[in-house]
Amino acid sequence: MALVPRMGPGPEEARTRLVWMGAIASLAFLIILSRLYHLQILRGDEYKGRADENFVKELRVPADRGLVLDRNRRVLVESRPSYDVVIIPYFCAKQCEDVVSRLATMLSLSRDEEQRVADHVRTSRGLARFRPFTVKVDISRDDLDVLEANRMELSGAVDVLPTPHRNYRHGVWASHLFGYMNEVGPDEIDRLNEDLERESSDERPYQPGDFVGRRGLERRFEREMRGVDGIQRVVVDARGNAKRDSALIPEAQRYEPSVPGDNLVLSIDWRLQEFAEKTFPATAGVVLAMDAKTGFLLALVDRPAVDPNKLTGRVSRAELAQIRADPLQPELFRAIQQHYHPGSTFKVVTAIAALEEGVLRPGGTVFCPGHYTLGGHSWRCDKETGHGSVDLEHALGASCDVFFYSLGDRLGADRIAKWGSMLGLGRPTGLDLTGEIPGVMPDAAWHDAHVPGGHRHGMSLNVAIGQGDVNVTPLQQLVLYGAIATGVIWKPQVVLRVEDARGETAKEFAPEERGRLPVKAETREAVMKGLLAAVNEPFGTAFGSRLRDAVMAGKTGTAQVVKLGTRRLKAAQVGYFERDHAWFAAFAPAQDPEIVVVVLNEHSGFGASNAAPTASAVVRKWLELKEQDARDRESAGHPSATPPAPPSEPPPEAPGRAVRPARAGLGAGAGSSRGA
Repeated sequence: MALVPRMGPGPEEARTRLVWMGAIASLAFLIILSRLYHLQILRGDEYKGRADENFVKELRVPADRGLVLDRNRRVLVESRPSYDVVIIPYFCAKQCEDVVSRLATMLSLSRDEEQRVADHVRTSRGLARFRPFTVKVDISRDDLDVLEANRMELSGAVDVLPTPHRNYRHGVWASHLFGYMNEVGPDEIDRLNEDLERESSDERPYQPGDFVGRRGLERRFEREMRGVDGIQRVVVDARGNAKRDSALIPEAQRYEPSVPGDNLVLSIDWRLQEFAEKTFPATAGVVLAMDAKTGFLLALVDRPAVDPNKLTGRVSRAELAQIRADPLQPELFRAIQQHYHPGSTFKVVTAIAALEEGVLRPGGTVFCPGHYTLGGHSWRCDKETGHGSVDLEHALGASCDVFFYSLGDRLGADRIAKWGSMLGLGRPTGLDLTGEIPGVMPDAAWHDAHVPGGHRHGMSLNVAIGQGDVNVTPLQQLVLYGAIATGVIWKPQVVLRVEDARGETAKEFAPEERGRLPVKAETREAVMKGLLAAVNEPFGTAFGSRLRDAVMAGKTGTAQVVKLGTRRLKAAQVGYFERDHAWFAAFAPAQDPEIVVVVLNEHSGFGASNAAPTASAVVRKWLELKEQDARDRESAGHPSATPPAPPSEPPPEAPGRAVRPARAGLGAGAGSSRGA
């Protein structure tokens, strides 16, 4: 049976359909027109008023800055809850002058602080009117109560923001290493944000009132520890006061959580750091301890120092002026930013140069009558009656100056400088912190360029005993003695790894060699005999600081600050800044070194009495800690486990603590200063 194809609608049916479609379209258009008439004509003024009264205020939810932990995961630097006060110029409208005046009274602002706020509010233009401006950071509980009680007088222009504030648990201890934070400057904001934009970073731009790392680890790891701020969006009226109706904002857009910054795990063992801080008697000076097998620092005492809690936020101009007027320069990071004559600790360099250059043969001796004469000038020995005939072992052990004057005379400045440079002096050690200086390892050309009258041969005698123009930083001394101890010139490091908030490793730092000790085995052996004698033989200058249960090798040094007079004086007989610096550099156990320690006690006198005891105590403490940790691991049945922090320390708070969303109105704002 054949199929009959279906025909389309006829002309009449098609017209009917078009009429219906046109009618439906016309009806829809009329409905839209009537709705627009209703909204814009009949109730236009009402809805315009409502629109004018509603804004979406973006509240920054500050991210927690990353923690700083020691090698045993003890928290050293953290973020604590605090409150910052901000003002948003747009929301105070024509009452800004009155609002600023009331706010200054409530917060007891100085005249300069009040003027700073008033100037910003008055000159804000464009989008800057909607951005929060930090009036005061880390306000007290009393200030918070006053603001809460008088919130109606301030309108919605003033907000109090919950902001994580930097907390350095141990005050001045290791503060040069940690650094501090303060408010970012206008010029810095542009530069930092340009860097973020160029690197296509996910971080939010810096804003006025944000805090940024200054010096030390805070500066070096600013990007890693900063974190990413979150955002909370709130509907407010024209005066900035929060409204309950949030339907204008899609739920998915109301809150973006903050992302905590990464944590730093240091090589510092805070148990050793705490011991060194308490043991070191100096007014000013440095104690450094390094793992001899890796180059990672175990302790870093640097004093005097300023409490970073004071510098981070609440420091007045008067307080800052007082800090900077202090003659002891507490802001100076002595370990890397100041150099000193090394005194007799430098004699190891002269000894190595003499042996390697063939100037001194193994077993060779020099007679010491108590002085050395060259060209009509006499250089005296520390022992007025002289040491008699001494070899290298006795010369290093008893620190005979005449022995090394003789070597310096025969070597000359250029050959001493050659070996000093090969051992790492005269250049930065490579510690990954800003501000390290190179020190000075002078040769004849250096003297010609920097000393009136140029180089003279007698200068090599002073250099040979670590005086004259040779200058080293304490960290350079540490690296030098680490090289003698192990044969490796390490790059000193202090950060073991960077971890995210979950504790997962983001970056790990491996030990890094910068070179090897460029000497023959017999040269090192001869120098080692002298360093062992200095500590373990009765004639040694550090014999009183020897260890009972381990063999330590080291060298004392007493570095002149002013020229010696004709009469020898004790430290107590001269002014503080005219006293000699005391040095001691050591490592132990001598047969298989595990730790290297350098102590510099500024303006204290002899190294044997004012530096060696501290170094000896630090070495002894480290060996005790290692034994204790080994026992703890054995008793726990986990030989490879990381030793736990001592029970006296409160357990570390969970990294990456969440910051609760700020509330709108007084207690929230359209922005936030970053956690200081």
